[in-house]
Amino acid sequence: MCVIHKRKKAAEFNTLLYQLMIDDKTNDISNNKKLRLHISMKREVVFTACGFFPLDYTLVHSMIAAATTYLVILIQFGDQSNSNPKAASSNSTEASTLLPITMEPS
Repeated sequence: MCVIHKRKKAAEFNTLLYQLMIDDKTNDISNNKKLRLHISMKREVVFTACGFFPLDYTLVHSMIAAATTYLVILIQFGDQSNSNPKAASSNSTEASTLLPITMEPS
């Protein structure tokens, strides 16, 4: 059995045991100290954003990765205009020397 399968089976067992303890009308299972200790040690709390995705370290890593990628793209595109200052200055002088063309009414 692989590790992932074992973890999944253990999580299913814990969920079923927790549900049995909740549904127990006679409190036989709930009064068992070993089972209560097992549930209290294995119970996991998961925070989600309205059930869409979990709020954990993977979300933080994804946000940092997206921000880093965005900054790299901004830096790469920002360097293109500043990479050749001579070409940028020649383009600005050409644009300023052009005269507008006017049409004479006939």
